[in-house]
Amino acid sequence: MIEVLDTRFFIEHFFSSDPPVREATRNRIKELRRRKEGVVPLIVIAEFTDQACRFAGRREAEAKAEAIVESGLQIRPLDPTMAVAAGCLRCTNRHVPLADCIIATVADSLGGRVVSDDSHFKQLRGIRVSWL
Repeated sequence: MIEVLDTRFFIEHFFSSDPPVREATRNRIKELRRRKEGVVPLIVIAEFTDQACRFAGRREAEAKAEAIVESGLQIRPLDPTMAVAAGCLRCTNRHVPLADCIIATVADSLGGRVVSDDSHFKQLRGIRVSWL
């Protein structure tokens, strides 16, 4: 099954102080690359870079974002159809950030699930979610 990795996944992957969590994210990426089932929406790269800047500064954020891009996971841009669908999802779920609606729409359009511990995704009807 296609797994769409959320920003929270990469924050834990790069910045968790819990070694078993870092190992779990490394193993998940390895397995998703092997199966060719890992997807990263482009909005996740932007959101991750912004958040990583706060943790580690701009240079490290840029290096880690580039590592995601070069990871072998599929990077998905937002096309017009998904943009409209994400906007409609946000319209009916005002408490959910637009970036999360975009990520959920990508997962839904691919018949996959979002990999995140962000509670917003569980509030979106019909969106499958898993965590480590």
